[in-house]
Amino acid sequence: MDSIYQQAKVRKFAEKTDKSFNNIITGFKSHQTFFDAMMQSMLPFYNSNPERTGDAAEPLQFYPYFYESSQLTFQALRLLTQTISARSSEVRDFYPVSNHLYIHQQIKYWISAHGMDASIYQRELLMLFDELAAERSVISYKLLPDAQGNHYTVDEICQADELTLDEYRLKVLHEMNHLTAFISEHEYFKELYIRLPLQIATEQTRSLMESGVNLEEIAAARQVKLHTIEDHIIEMVIKDYEIDYTTFVAEDEIAAVRNLYSTYQFQRLKPYYQESGIDSYFKIKLALCLTMKGVKK
Repeated sequence: MDSIYQQAKVRKFAEKTDKSFNNIITGFKSHQTFFDAMMQSMLPFYNSNPERTGDAAEPLQFYPYFYESSQLTFQALRLLTQTISARSSEVRDFYPVSNHLYIHQQIKYWISAHGMDASIYQRELLMLFDELAAERSVISYKLLPDAQGNHYTVDEICQADELTLDEYRLKVLHEMNHLTAFISEHEYFKELYIRLPLQIATEQTRSLMESGVNLEEIAAARQVKLHTIEDHIIEMVIKDYEIDYTTFVAEDEIAAVRNLYSTYQFQRLKPYYQESGIDSYFKIKLALCLTMKGVKK
């Protein structure tokens, strides 16, 4: 099996610079980097900071979820598993496997929605991993803790499954990515899905939009160009925040871009501009992001 770095590097478009690639794997916070990562199917490697171990790889398939989002979502699943186990075992005091404040908030939100019935949880958890195991061999379940936080160590997993450390890291990243995709759409587990926070300026735009202010008015009030506010919309879509995107791009325009995607994939925006009949690069970028949300790469 290849390394995380190899899986990231094989997705780099030839015309993109090494700096652009490095910005993705080191988590540079810019709207261009978010967009580049989305278009190159590199969200699972954004801010992964992998060890650099060669360039060649046979690409695995990934869903378009940020690396950190998948990490946090899996940690939420681990903490919830420990919490339910502790309640079932009547263990009152335990050291949580995660002290991340936002993860704890997600767990409280999930429990308020579903309660703490251990038998239901066990059934749903087994079904979730059965779904994952239907696609590949699975090891990430070995990282789920008991009430006291005990679980298999990395060394134990590597030895049992005959994996190198690089192979282990890639395999777990791959599984977390797929688990996040399943969890985000799962009726029982979906409240565990953790999106990356929006940048401060983007969150401000989102709040104004929810108050009914249009994009032109937001740009004028904040004394920035309209395309800056449009970049905020793109960030919301890439990070999976719910917005009424039909306000900005029509369904037939999305369909036109989606049809062209099978021919052009993504290298440049110009072919879409020339052939779609859409006269706005913002609409094209938004339609491409929405298209990529449904593409596993």
